[in-house]
Amino acid sequence: MIRYLPIILASGLLAFLATPLTRWLAQRLGMVDQPGLRKTHRLPVPLLGGVAIYSALVGAFLLFGSRDWLSEGAGILGGATLLFFTGLWDDRYGLSPRFKLLAQAVAAACLMAVGVQVHLFGPWWLDGLITLLWVVGITNAANLMDNMDGLAAGVSAVAAGFFLVMAALEGQGLVASLAAALLGAAAGFLYHNFAPAASFMGDAGSLTLGFMLAVLGIKIKFIHFPLGATWMAPIVVLGVLIFDTTLVIVSRLRRGRSIFQGGSDHTSHRLVLLGLSHSRAVLTLYVAAVALGALAIFLTRAPVVTANLAFAVLLVVGLIGLAVFERVEPKLTGASPLVLIPGGDSTADFLRTVLTISREITVLFAPAQVNGEIRPSRLEIVAALTVLAEASEATRRLLERGLSETWWRDLNQLNQVLRLHGLALSASASPLEISSDSPAAAQTDDPQPEAVAALSTARLILLGPGDPAVNLIPVLASPGIQAALLAGENSCLWVCAHQDPGMLTPWLGKEPEITSLASLPADVQSHLLKQAAGRAKTQT
Repeated sequence: MIRYLPIILASGLLAFLATPLTRWLAQRLGMVDQPGLRKTHRLPVPLLGGVAIYSALVGAFLLFGSRDWLSEGAGILGGATLLFFTGLWDDRYGLSPRFKLLAQAVAAACLMAVGVQVHLFGPWWLDGLITLLWVVGITNAANLMDNMDGLAAGVSAVAAGFFLVMAALEGQGLVASLAAALLGAAAGFLYHNFAPAASFMGDAGSLTLGFMLAVLGIKIKFIHFPLGATWMAPIVVLGVLIFDTTLVIVSRLRRGRSIFQGGSDHTSHRLVLLGLSHSRAVLTLYVAAVALGALAIFLTRAPVVTANLAFAVLLVVGLIGLAVFERVEPKLTGASPLVLIPGGDSTADFLRTVLTISREITVLFAPAQVNGEIRPSRLEIVAALTVLAEASEATRRLLERGLSETWWRDLNQLNQVLRLHGLALSASASPLEISSDSPAAAQTDDPQPEAVAALSTARLILLGPGDPAVNLIPVLASPGIQAALLAGENSCLWVCAHQDPGMLTPWLGKEPEITSLASLPADVQSHLLKQAAGRAKTQT
């Protein structure tokens, strides 16, 4: 083990010293991660830490590599370099998930071209397929793990440390040296990445780390122990990464979201929702990574039957943990709720669009007599709650049978019994008399306190499309609602096509900005970034 200490120190020192230089370069190039949706930081953070990680890995390899490593080393460094530049381009300009997956497949082909691949079943095509899935899976797992300060770098350092121990005990010089270099690079960068992070690794760093961890999992061999007791060791060492990726995929598929869409639905975020601070959530995952690494070493030295039984128990525990964590409802991290006030006839499409931005929303409804008819109607409320509900069809059937025509009396209580994404609140306790010919004459009594509280804490108020005489004006017509709007510092966006923005000025106290349903996600992001920048200026 002592012989690999210089590699750890050299790689760690290179990453430690290079990171401040990459911060300066990132600021000069404008490559900084701005605050915004699903982000916990409130100041711009340089985004070139991956350059320091990659430089440390290559530097350590050149300093300590031997000629015996040239063949395999060329394939390993070639794949790592490809993914480093892929991530760097993505950090700068953005890339589609399909292109990044293609780059990862090419990187896996670089490994197989020099003989670095899984050897489990014999047929080349089957082992090659497993190699491809392993490289792509672990690379993306590390990329997904980079969701909280210090998390990806710390978990990668722990995993590399255990790969180093196992390789050193087996006398595998190349694997142990690669693990030592990866441990040093991750630890050296981690000093600058602890909360509050001074530098982010970006995709350039996370893709590189993930690829190298996948390589170590393939290369590690246990010649002194039977394959039946050692095949699962790399899976266990990387168990935290695999668990988090599985959790995210299952959660997003179950909620009808793309698995490539970002969100605050990772293991770390759910630990925070369970009551841990961000730093303790990260520390908890560090501890889990250490425990799994120690278990992996135990399994390699256990009898075959014992090792496989222990792995089966671990799988069961993982599945139970998956079921428990998946039920912890994800929320938008680092941002106050968005308040939605829909108009008439377009509520469902409006809600679906906003739910792609955030699941932390509050929707306000207010009943009104529009030409002798109560609007929104009971069926319109049922349709809106169906969109918001996690179990949409079951919720629709239940509400169609059970929701009364005087829905405003029951709406606030329904949040306690339905699994909704966000809240649906009634803004008034009784219908408002309103005429579509002269809605400006409407006034209503004091609003429900829950509605006022939602507006007081809102970061952004989204006014929905459709007929403003239905729901939109009835919500805004209350003097209490108007007072809450005037007292807050929130912005208002109105999704409309042809209406005059000035028609809402009497209630909002200002003219709202106009947007469309198609451009709403981009406009919401832009407004939150501006607000974050404004707060940042007051802090400096």
